[in-house]
Amino acid sequence: MNLLLGVIIMCIMLSSSGELIGTNTIKSFYDGAVSEQYGLKEGDRFLEIDGHHVWSERDLSFLMSRSKDGVFDFVVERDGQKVELPDVHFDTEQQDGVTLIRYDFVIVGEKPNFLNVVKNSFTQSASVVRMVWLSLFDLVTGRYGMSELAGPIGTVDIIADVTASAATSKNMSGLLLIMAFITINIGVANLLPLPALDGGRLFFLLIEAIRRKPINPKYEGYVHAIGFALLMLLMVFVTYNDIVRLIKT
Repeated sequence: MNLLLGVIIMCIMLSSSGELIGTNTIKSFYDGAVSEQYGLKEGDRFLEIDGHHVWSERDLSFLMSRSKDGVFDFVVERDGQKVELPDVHFDTEQQDGVTLIRYDFVIVGEKPNFLNVVKNSFTQSASVVRMVWLSLFDLVTGRYGMSELAGPIGTVDIIADVTASAATSKNMSGLLLIMAFITINIGVANLLPLPALDGGRLFFLLIEAIRRKPINPKYEGYVHAIGFALLMLLMVFVTYNDIVRLIKT
């Protein structure tokens, strides 16, 4: 339900923002663009970045932001043909110990209409779902630290900043985007195969289907109780992180 609501919010945002909808096609390059020297051309439509399919413009920024060296393997569509472009370089800069990619091209924008709004509502929502999964993977594998997690206080702080910006600019697209992100995040998190979540219950149902006999409800209850306790501990931890960040800022 949360995932569907996220798609609906995304649809409202795209149709009401009054802005062009970004695509995954290159419109032009900035002067001295490094990526152009490594083979990208105007009109190229991104199909894959480092083996990940590109569904929307959000994939461009997110997948490229995961790079540590600014070098990518692209698959693009050029004149109706798939073209592989390995080792395409971008300029980078360091900020607070994080490598930032300097995007040296501009993407094509489309005027919103019924068809592309509906299409992009689903593709951008799918991009957000993958963003959540890959972010969780990066968290588990150590790419990101636990200190970078945001809890309820951090989320409220972000929403407050976006709301203030929306009130100043009289543009609600940023706030709607945050709402869509949070809604989709909740939907994805709830499907994780963890105790005390819907995904955990589905996991037990899968085990029962494989074993062809039910699991003792008492033991399942123990697992869910332990899982719930661990989730509460995680909530306390991220809330503490939020408070520390607020104090430091």
